[in-house]
Amino acid sequence: MTFEILSGLSIAELDKLSRELGNIPLLAGSSISSIMRDDAGKIKGFASVQTAVHASGSWVDLKYRRQRHTYTLREVLEDELRRLRVPVYFSIPQNDFEKSLFAKYGAVEEKIVQVKKL
Repeated sequence: MTFEILSGLSIAELDKLSRELGNIPLLAGSSISSIMRDDAGKIKGFASVQTAVHASGSWVDLKYRRQRHTYTLREVLEDELRRLRVPVYFSIPQNDFEKSLFAKYGAVEEKIVQVKKL
């Protein structure tokens, strides 16, 4: 067995396998993976990380609420994230209100988040 790092455009090979296995897509420029290959060069295991941006809060003055300003703020922000080629961002809601608030700006996938500090 050999072990190596894949990143950048070379991640495409692993992305295909990841999707076939039911894992998330591995995006070029956002993913780094360690892979294990057999003697024939076939991938026999991998571990991956992918950069993502954490949603760190939002607020609108009480006087300006219920006028769809939060939607406009979110749209402007998401347009900038797309321009910067940030493929995904996430929230760690602390309660049901925060969960519903984040979801109301568009479809989200709900996952359990665990954090590992390096």
